[in-house]
Amino acid sequence: MSFFIQLIGAYIATVSASLVVETPRTLLFKTGLVGAFGYGIYLVVLPHYDVVGATLLAGIGIAIMSQTFARVFKAPVTMFYIPGFFPLVPGIGIYRTAFHYINQDSGQAGHYLLQTLLIAGAIALSIFLVDSLLDIYSYLRKQSNKKQ
Repeated sequence: MSFFIQLIGAYIATVSASLVVETPRTLLFKTGLVGAFGYGIYLVVLPHYDVVGATLLAGIGIAIMSQTFARVFKAPVTMFYIPGFFPLVPGIGIYRTAFHYINQDSGQAGHYLLQTLLIAGAIALSIFLVDSLLDIYSYLRKQSNKKQ
């Protein structure tokens, strides 16, 4: 039950983020699906990997679905990327870093800062990997068509 409640929360957070970045109303439902799909991957993978690994795999899922939706619905991919990654953003890590730093617990502050940076890096890496693989695929496809 908790799994589905979290998915609904991720969907609502993604749609809310879509409204903030002024995504066209026709895409709101679709951006919500992207965010909920990615967060679903995160929840399924989290028991088997650490937070950073789960974020990377969920980010790859979000990036693939965003690229697909951008092509199918003829919209910029950023319309799906920006709100789709909102459920994965490490807000609690940033809060914990500041909290422990203010309470002069530099060991814990450093731990949460590193974890937050790794999560942010995993998000960026997932976008980079999918975009790069699509560029390579597109290049190879063009090369193949030239030979024919």
